[in-house]
Amino acid sequence: MDKGEATIETGATKSSEGRESKIGRVQAVGYHIPQDIVAEILAKLPAKSLMRFRCVCKTWSSLIRDPFFVKLHQNQSLNKPCKTGLLMSTKHQLFNSHFVFADHEGKQALEEDTISIPKSSNVLGIANGLACIVNDKHRISVYNLSTRESTTIPPPPQEIRIQDRLSFGFDPLANEYKIVKFCAHDKEQFEIFTLGTERWRRINRKHYNFYGGAKWYDFKEAICVKGVIYWMVKSMAESLKINLHSFDVHGEKFQQVAVPGNGLCLFSDLIQIEGCLAVIQDSECGNKFKLKMLQDYHNNVWTHKIIDIPLGPKDVRYPTLAGTLGTGEILILDDHFSGCFRLFYSDMGSKRLRSAKIALPSFFGENKWKRYYANHFSQTGENNGSWLYSASIFSFHHVENILPLKEDGGFI
Repeated sequence: MDKGEATIETGATKSSEGRESKIGRVQAVGYHIPQDIVAEILAKLPAKSLMRFRCVCKTWSSLIRDPFFVKLHQNQSLNKPCKTGLLMSTKHQLFNSHFVFADHEGKQALEEDTISIPKSSNVLGIANGLACIVNDKHRISVYNLSTRESTTIPPPPQEIRIQDRLSFGFDPLANEYKIVKFCAHDKEQFEIFTLGTERWRRINRKHYNFYGGAKWYDFKEAICVKGVIYWMVKSMAESLKINLHSFDVHGEKFQQVAVPGNGLCLFSDLIQIEGCLAVIQDSECGNKFKLKMLQDYHNNVWTHKIIDIPLGPKDVRYPTLAGTLGTGEILILDDHFSGCFRLFYSDMGSKRLRSAKIALPSFFGENKWKRYYANHFSQTGENNGSWLYSASIFSFHHVENILPLKEDGGFI
């Protein structure tokens, strides 16, 4: 072998944590690169590069798919300033929904990084770069937004009906992703599917009467924070009564969460602030938001926080508070757009404000869209006539994830 020529040896070896893993060892004349060093270097690379590097050799392909390396790369991604993702969805039958991304500085990702999902699909939730989607035929899929791989989830034993609630969450203790299905309008039924398994299973709920026999319906979108899915439900009998319910993804337990003070109202929203669930109660003059933050889920400990955003009516008349980023900044969404969508980033300490613009898919065109409710926008005809189209824009923190998926609901 010539001087400097490297060889790659494979075989089961142990990582620094004592875990046996099939990671190769690179050797050359006079030196060798330990497997842990190779893994640490590759784990710092973006997902797009790692997808290409799977073709370098069988050893690297095996390494990049190894569960230990996937977790290592995910931890590295969580420690980086995350991208801002926007889900642009429309009810129009002829147009797909799209994921678009901007980095932590507000710079838009390349056009080829825009991801479209099938028509007439709804996103159930997004966790660590995985998006769970259900179409109009109640077919559930999970998309990896970093690798573009997807997997179709087997149908549950009980057929999905329009009144069923489907939610998607991540269990950080077991490193598992779960889909929860339940219906409380008829006979309460609760089923769960864990990504990587083959079938749905029933949830034991003897300890909890979900809706207490009352008629309720789901109100606004669910959110998963630190392994707990939260959503608001509204009474069909009492129009102003709204409760907060939760599902512990690890313990698989439902419960009603008591919100202090006056509780929830029609204008309340759920977001994530500094790693905690936050309830937006109201805003003053459009730029001062009153929050209730759930600091301790198990002991139901809440704190109060007021966020003052340095935005005037000339900037955004009715801003939407979307949550905090890994940089510690608050993300604010615009209340109207035309051709591009504005994002605002506010530093909570210095009150420094910066903005960015994200170009939109062609469907949205150059006409003006205005927010009419929460994250929902409408496009009107000439002279502010009747609505032409409606669309929804949801923001999320995009974390790169190289978890391999396969077509039967499991992992490769």
